[in-house]
Amino acid sequence: MDETTVQATPESYRQTRRLLMIAADKLTQRMGTLATESGKASEAGKAWSELDRQRRLVIEMIASCSYIIDWLESGRMPGNRRGIERRAGYQREIPTDPSAMAAVLEGRSGCALSDGEGESDAPSLALERALGGLTERERDCFRLTQAEGFTLVEAAEVLKISKSSAGTYLLRARRKIEANLQEGGGSSVG
Repeated sequence: MDETTVQATPESYRQTRRLLMIAADKLTQRMGTLATESGKASEAGKAWSELDRQRRLVIEMIASCSYIIDWLESGRMPGNRRGIERRAGYQREIPTDPSAMAAVLEGRSGCALSDGEGESDAPSLALERALGGLTERERDCFRLTQAEGFTLVEAAEVLKISKSSAGTYLLRARRKIEANLQEGGGSSVG
């Protein structure tokens, strides 16, 4: 059997919705003719209820197609007033693994985060101490460029700020981390 693939486009869903509307109209017409025909009431009632069930199912499918068309055309979930690009900072937060940040500070940047006391959570404490004085924006710029591997331009796009602002935040973050590490006895950020 030869199968054809249909692209998920608004136009293909509109076509499907048109076909479903035609099917719903035919079911409604059949229900009307069934109600006017004289016959056994119990058989006619069962047939009418089955047609009604099928018609409701088709109407639900029409509603689903309309929902998908709205989603595909707007690029966001129907009913939402704002897209994700216009959410507040805490709503579009990007979670980061703290161990990845510690690896970046220790390995890539050449920072020694451990206190030398042999504690298992010493890197985490040193990381918290190093990042402690940063503002949220500085922390985001540092995390995206150093831990996540984003370029400065990409980080600026994610944070919806200019490239020069992202560079300034990154520079401030590096200076503060270096100062925090020197207070704690660590080495500088590269």
